[in-house]
Amino acid sequence: MKNLFALAGLIISMSAFGQGQLQKEASGSLAFASDHIMQLAQAIPAEKYSWTPQDGVRSVRTVLTHIISANYFFATKLGAKLPEGVKMESLELDLQKKEDIAAALKQSSALIVDAVKNAKDADMATKVEYPFPGEYTNMSSILIALSHANEHLGQLIAYARTNGIKPPWSE
Repeated sequence: MKNLFALAGLIISMSAFGQGQLQKEASGSLAFASDHIMQLAQAIPAEKYSWTPQDGVRSVRTVLTHIISANYFFATKLGAKLPEGVKMESLELDLQKKEDIAAALKQSSALIVDAVKNAKDADMATKVEYPFPGEYTNMSSILIALSHANEHLGQLIAYARTNGIKPPWSE
């Protein structure tokens, strides 16, 4: 009987340890990637925001506005409310100036990081509707948001280096 209580105590403590672990680690990784994206957005001169590697490929500006839009999108899938004045349907066209992009990037990054941090374990398996095929859950939203941020961080690193700009953290 003594061993049964010890085993039950171990299982309960292990379960408690895991509570919120995905959210904690994912929000930390997302904050890290977002910070690097913001550093690159600042390091790239405004006159390079229209640069694109070739026709039909996003420019620096449109990559950044796409990231902003996606941050808001994923955050709303996790239950966050869009900040006052954000118009998703025209966001990528509305954001033209480097300063406005930097402000929106900061705001959208904070929103998605907070949405991930505040997601409840009990809601991880809750189904979420996306505008593309497949079945998704809140956990999917977290994992896709993290993958998306890192994908575009890599893209921006390549854009910066192609233009002779070293990422600030690698100086």
